Amino acid sequence: MSMSGFFDTHCHLFMEPLSRDTGGALERAFSAGVERLLVPAVSRDNWDTCAELALIPGIDCALGVHPWWAEDGVEVEELREQLTSSGARAIGEIGLDWKTEVPRQDQYTVFQKQLQLASEIDLPVILHCRNAFEEMFDLLKKHPVRGVIHAWSRDPQLMNRFLKAGLYISFGGAITRHNAKKARESARQVPINRFILETDSPSIGFSGVPAGESEPRHVADVAHAMAHIRGEDIEDTRNAAWNNSVALFGESS
Repeated sequence: MSMSGFFDTHCHLFMEPLSRDTGGALERAFSAGVERLLVPAVSRDNWDTCAELALIPGIDCALGVHPWWAEDGVEVEELREQLTSSGARAIGEIGLDWKTEVPRQDQYTVFQKQLQLASEIDLPVILHCRNAFEEMFDLLKKHPVRGVIHAWSRDPQLMNRFLKAGLYISFGGAITRHNAKKARESARQVPINRFILETDSPSIGFSGVPAGESEPRHVADVAHAMAHIRGEDIEDTRNAAWNNSVALFGESS
């Protein structure tokens, strides 16, 4: 059986401070056993950068418009072309966020257009959701898609609704913190074939690593936390996460 490494399915290498030392961050990640990284864009402004990063072996990109940038709108045909030309593995990061000031109607419009495109071209989506779960479930019923809800930090009851919708659940820095009881309980209960791992670096902190300083290499810490919470061998957790990530995003280019 071939050994798989770690797969950080969500890191923003184009954001500072990672963008100042991308080479160093990648070197540290590869030394820590990370074999693949997926870099999701957040706005039109970083589509080109993400596409360029995806030329590096071991890196894939996702392109989309995040709810925080929804006021910019989204040109669906341009997105479609860019997804094709970059070989993007997903549409993301997209979703709804009621904690931000961006008008909800703008968020709805941009999210719905991208969901529609995802189902048309059969690409998975990388979903961001804060305080808008009911609204998201309604839209996912109208536009059934493949994909993942990223940076999971909520309880198993809510997680089960995403699982029922056919989505994967992505765990990150939250489960390394002992006080994140809901996230850790979700990590314990998620089926072994339905979770993936991420850092959301540099934004999300880890136990012992402040927000703004996390890196793709820290996905190893997420995997170890996951294995510990589930009472599994680290190899089993790592292989499951790898296989699930490949099932969702495809083999490495």
